[in-house]
Amino acid sequence: MGLSFVTVQRMFLGSFLVSFFTWILQGNLMDATLTLIGLSALTGITWGLSEKEIAFEALGLNAEGILVIFSFLASIAIFAQICIGVFDFPMIGSYVLSLFFVGSFWWTGALIQPKTN
Repeated sequence: MGLSFVTVQRMFLGSFLVSFFTWILQGNLMDATLTLIGLSALTGITWGLSEKEIAFEALGLNAEGILVIFSFLASIAIFAQICIGVFDFPMIGSYVLSLFFVGSFWWTGALIQPKTN
């Protein structure tokens, strides 16, 4: 049994209040924004871990899912390094190009795969 939705709502409200008071006390909106992002991410992770079975199943975080994520990231890095070494592309541009180029193939492959439940 995970956290109730009311508890999660209170955690998000607490994140907002802490961020608001950070803005008021420090007078810096960027610090307040980063505080809100960090605390909201922490709340989301806590909520996901409280519903571990559902969250891991939805995200595909099993042995096969982690291998797919690693393969995807490795293929992006390899293609980007080839573009940098062979074509002398700039690093940031190579990784952006690699993300879209390799990502389009992975996305197409995922769309044509039959769903096995």
